[in-house]
Amino acid sequence: MTQLISFKLSELAAEFRELLPDCHFESDSTDPIITGVAAIASARSGEVTFIPTAKFIPLLEETQASAVILDLQTRSSLPCIRSAYPQILLAKILEKFHPLVAPAVGIHPTAVLGEDVHLGKNVTIAPYVVISDRVKIGDNAIIDSRVTIYNDVEIGANTVIHTSCTIADRTKIGANCVIYPNTVLGADGFGFDLAPDGNWYKIPQIGRTIIEDNVEIGCSCGVDRAAIGMTTIRQGAKLDNLVQIGHGAEVGADSRLGSQVGLAGGATLGHHVVMGAQSGSAYHLHIGDGANIGVNSGIPSDIPAGARVVGYPVVPEEDWHRITIAKSHLPALLRTVRQLEQKVSELEAKIAE
Repeated sequence: MTQLISFKLSELAAEFRELLPDCHFESDSTDPIITGVAAIASARSGEVTFIPTAKFIPLLEETQASAVILDLQTRSSLPCIRSAYPQILLAKILEKFHPLVAPAVGIHPTAVLGEDVHLGKNVTIAPYVVISDRVKIGDNAIIDSRVTIYNDVEIGANTVIHTSCTIADRTKIGANCVIYPNTVLGADGFGFDLAPDGNWYKIPQIGRTIIEDNVEIGCSCGVDRAAIGMTTIRQGAKLDNLVQIGHGAEVGADSRLGSQVGLAGGATLGHHVVMGAQSGSAYHLHIGDGANIGVNSGIPSDIPAGARVVGYPVVPEEDWHRITIAKSHLPALLRTVRQLEQKVSELEAKIAE
């Protein structure tokens, strides 16, 4: 039988104040007992809800929730817990009510381990895992079912490799990383050159893939190893599903790449770069620290630090807005041009007479 977890809203606010000093409880009357978290439309009494954007504010008058997570400005007739970082506050509350359940520590009998494999303390090796020779896995790491780990791989402490991932030779993964299902790290880069006989000749990919600490990589991503040197994902970077990182590329610390982003070989990103979904880069360019790339954008050349660009090829964000507005006026502009052309023709005809 599942034990009911409950906390007073004021207790939650006090607990999270160490991480969020501005976090506080606010209510005109009651200090509700919170038993769970739910979306605003489906929340019931005893649950706390969350408003992701301003368009949900009218629903505050209709929700059955007992409390709401808010920023410091939004008004509410409900008891609330506030912070300038409401999404972080939501995350902390979710962690409180839905703690992770760790799998059983140990090596499942169906797992296959090669020679000279070094496992740290409290490592979990799930069913049908295959680990090759000279692999090192740190304390408290979790290797989920059907993961394949090739020779000479290193995996840091507390890292979780989810089901059906493949970790290729000599890949190094840091501590506290999460690699989601079906991702492949360290496979050969896409290296071919056209030989004199007209066939594509494969260039050996002898480099490595390095994933630093606190990185999360989503489902079905590919991070290729370099031909020579390293492909690197720096600490704290977050990659969404279906991201492709080409050989020799570098993703800077704390950067965030949306779904279906593609970095061509040799591209480098500074720290805290944000790339929207389906954006992509050309080979061997550099995107500066803190740059923001809009969705569906194509990047043909270097982007300076702090720039906000969008489009194909990319232009400054403010120019893109003007271009988009201008495009909506094109049909009327074309009609006006045709009318002017007709009037000019008529004037020319009269002059000729």
